[in-house]
Amino acid sequence: MSAIFGVLRFDGGPVSADDLERMSGALAHRGPDGRKFVVTGPVGLGHCLMRVNQEDLFEQQPLHDHEADLTLVADCRIDNREELAGVFGIGTAALRDMPDSALILRAYKTWGEDCAQRLIGDFAFAIWDGRAEKLVLARDHTGQRSVLYHQGGDFVAFATQVDALWRLPRVPRELSEVGLGHFLLFARSETSNATLFAGIAFVRGGSIVIVHASGSTADRRYWEPHPDPTWLNRTEEEYVDRYRSILAEAVECRVRRLIAPPALALSGGFDSAAIAGLAGPALTAQGRKLIAVSCVMSEDYVGPLRCPRRTIELCRRHMPHLDMHYFVRTDETVFDKLEQAFAEDNGIPHLTYHITHALFERASAAGARLIMDGLGGNATLNPRGGGVLKDFLRTGKFYHFFSESIAYLRTGNRSLKDILLTDIIVGQAPDWLRRIWRRLRHGAKPAWADWPIAPSFAARLIDTGAVVPADIHGGSQPYRSKHAQAKRALLALMAMPIHHLGNEAAARGLDRTRPMLDKRIVEFGQAIPTDLYIKNGYDRYLARRALIDLYPPEFQTRGSEQIAYSPDRPDAFRGELPQLRARIDRLAGNRSLQKYIDFEKLETALDNMGDGLTFTLKTGQALRAFYAASYMAWFRRENV
Repeated sequence: MSAIFGVLRFDGGPVSADDLERMSGALAHRGPDGRKFVVTGPVGLGHCLMRVNQEDLFEQQPLHDHEADLTLVADCRIDNREELAGVFGIGTAALRDMPDSALILRAYKTWGEDCAQRLIGDFAFAIWDGRAEKLVLARDHTGQRSVLYHQGGDFVAFATQVDALWRLPRVPRELSEVGLGHFLLFARSETSNATLFAGIAFVRGGSIVIVHASGSTADRRYWEPHPDPTWLNRTEEEYVDRYRSILAEAVECRVRRLIAPPALALSGGFDSAAIAGLAGPALTAQGRKLIAVSCVMSEDYVGPLRCPRRTIELCRRHMPHLDMHYFVRTDETVFDKLEQAFAEDNGIPHLTYHITHALFERASAAGARLIMDGLGGNATLNPRGGGVLKDFLRTGKFYHFFSESIAYLRTGNRSLKDILLTDIIVGQAPDWLRRIWRRLRHGAKPAWADWPIAPSFAARLIDTGAVVPADIHGGSQPYRSKHAQAKRALLALMAMPIHHLGNEAAARGLDRTRPMLDKRIVEFGQAIPTDLYIKNGYDRYLARRALIDLYPPEFQTRGSEQIAYSPDRPDAFRGELPQLRARIDRLAGNRSLQKYIDFEKLETALDNMGDGLTFTLKTGQALRAFYAASYMAWFRRENV
C-alpha cells in the first residue's frame, strides 16, 4: 500500500522542501520501493511507492503533464485498465508497460473531476490542476484507500496517514472531543468527515474534495450504494450465474497481476471461503498458492468455544492451492505492545489488535504484499437471514414467509418462538409502538446511560448537536428493509477516515483489500431480491448454489453463524482482568480523563461480565473505554 502527501499554499509562496521531506519520512514504511516529491511554486506533491502489482514496476510518480499543467500522485490499483485503454486509444503493448497512475491522469484529462466515478478499483489520488488553480483529492467508491487533510488559514496539507500531517509545524496535534464522543458512544455518522483529531478531516469514500488556490473548498459525493438497474428483476438462474462471475472478477482483479503471492485472512466463513475458492484458478495458472492465515484453538482443544479450525481444515482439504498458516494464541493479552498499536494505528486500536497483528506478521513473513479478507459480505452479496422473514410480511410476500418459516423449523436453524417474537410481534409493530415498548422496558434514560462515558460529556455533545442520537448504537431505530440496512452499513464504512486495519497492514508491508466491498459487488448486491437471501431454511442461498463446486460439500448444510475472529478471546479476557483493573485504577486518578470516562461504570461493567463464552456489548464498551483512556494518556504523554 503506497502513500501520497502534499501541500498547497494559498498565499502563492513556495512550499518548503523540508516540510515535504518530513512528511515523506513519516510514510517511509509505505515506500520501500522509493520516495519522491516535487515542488512547483505554491504546490508540493509527494509519493511513497510500494510495488504490489506488475504495473507498479513502471511507476515514476509524481506524474506531470506539462501541456495540460497537471501533476498527480496516487495510491491505486485500477481494475478496468483495458476498458479505459479502449476509450483512450491505448494499444495492448503500450498498456502493458503503463502504470495505473498514468491511466488516472488520462482519465482526468478526459473527464475532469468526474473521472473518479469512471474508475474501478482501490484508489486515492491528488491532482494539481494548474490551469484551474485547484487541488482535487479523490477516494475510491467504498473508501478502501485513504486521504486525510488539514486546512489552515493560508494552506492545505493532505496525506495518507495523519502522522505525516503532524510533521508540519502548523498542523495541530490535538484530540477532538467530538471524535472521542463518537468513539465512546458507538456513534457512526454517514455524513461527517471529522476524525479523532482536531483540525483533521478526511475524504469520504465515493467523494472528492476540491481545494482552490484561493482557499475555498468543496466536498462532493460522486457515488453512493445503489442497485445496478441491469440486474433488477432477473431470474434465479441469472442471479446465480452473475453472482459467481462478478465475485470471480473482483477476486481475480486483485490477484492476477501480483508480483508476490497474495494472502487471505481466512475465518472459515462463507465470505472468506468464497474468496479462497475463486482465487484458485488464477493462482494455479501462475504456479502460486494462496497464503491463508487464521486464528484457531490448539489441535487438542476440547470444549464449548466455537473454533473455526474444523471449517478451515475442510477448505484446506477441498482447495489444494491454500498454504495454511495458523496462529494459536498463547499468552498474548490486550496490553501487549499497546503503545506500538497506538502509533501504528494512528488512533485507538480495535479490541483484538494483537491477534490481527500476529496474522499480518505471518502473511508478511510468508512473502505476501497483499492481504484480502471477507469483510463486507454481510452488506453486499451475503446478507444474513435475520430480518428477511420480517421483510416478507411487511412487503406482502406471505407465501415466502410461511414456506421459509416451515423450512427454518425443519432445518433447526430457527425456533418457532424466535420467529413469532422477532419477525411477527416485534417485526411488524409500528415504529411508534416499539419506541413506547422500549421506554417501558428501559425507562426514559438514553441507550448510553449505563455506558462508561462521563454523562455530562455525552449530554453536552448531544445537546450541541455534535452527536446525533440516531447515530448511537443501541438507540431506538426505525424499521429498515434489508437493502436499506445494507446501504446504511456501507455508508458507515465509507465514512471511516482510514479503512479498517489499513494502517496496521501497511506497518507490516501489506496492502489490504476487500473484494466484497468492490463497487461492482455492491451494486449487484443491492439488486439481489430478498427472497434469494434465504431458501429451503438456509441463509447464504446464492453463495451455496453459485459456488457449490468451490465450497467444501459440508457448506451446503452448515449454518451461517458468525465465527469468532479470535475464538478464545472471552476466556482469555477473564484471565487478564486483574491486570486490567490495576491499569484502570491508575487511569481513574487522572482528572483530565475523568471528563470523558466514567470509571465507576467501567468497573461495574467488568464486575458484571459474568462467565459467558461470548463478548457482550458491555464488555466491548468497557474495553473501548479502557483503550480510549489509555490512548488519551499516551497521546498527551501523561504518566499514569
